[in-house]
Amino acid sequence: MRTRRGARVVLLDQDDRILLIQHRNDGAVVVPGSPVRELFWVPPGGGLEEGEDFPRAARRELLEETGLTEVEWGPCVWTLDADVRRGGEPVHMHERYFLARTRHPETVTRAYLEPGERQGIAGHRWWSLAELVAAEATETLRPVGLPELLADVLAAGGRPTGEPRALHAGRRPR
Repeated sequence: MRTRRGARVVLLDQDDRILLIQHRNDGAVVVPGSPVRELFWVPPGGGLEEGEDFPRAARRELLEETGLTEVEWGPCVWTLDADVRRGGEPVHMHERYFLARTRHPETVTRAYLEPGERQGIAGHRWWSLAELVAAEATETLRPVGLPELLADVLAAGGRPTGEPRALHAGRRPR
């Protein structure tokens, strides 16, 4: 089984809101036991390119999906491992989520999206923790348990220390 490595960004603004990107579910990635609606929300990010490490991929993906470059980078806060089907093929997915902060949330743009991403990305939104908790019943948020995960990051003053928390697709955090 091949492994797909990815990097995502837990981007917070000065009001501790998290930026999520709304994607259209094209059915290309299927996580057993974790159904996804037609539209779903996930932190900015994507797969590593040849020769890229996780931090460099996080920076590139953030630029592509938001246009933001002036951010304060923090540590890797979560890792996610899952066996999925991607394009019908079994794939092991390994993602790292990096914490970052911006003082310029209003400058998010779609101008740097790759041509193929323009159709798959429906929009973006800044979410407060309370809004995430309320939306969990009606929206698909990824990773699973995002409100609890964000609450832990915020409880640490937005500066968690120690090893990244290991997540498993389709299962709520413990």
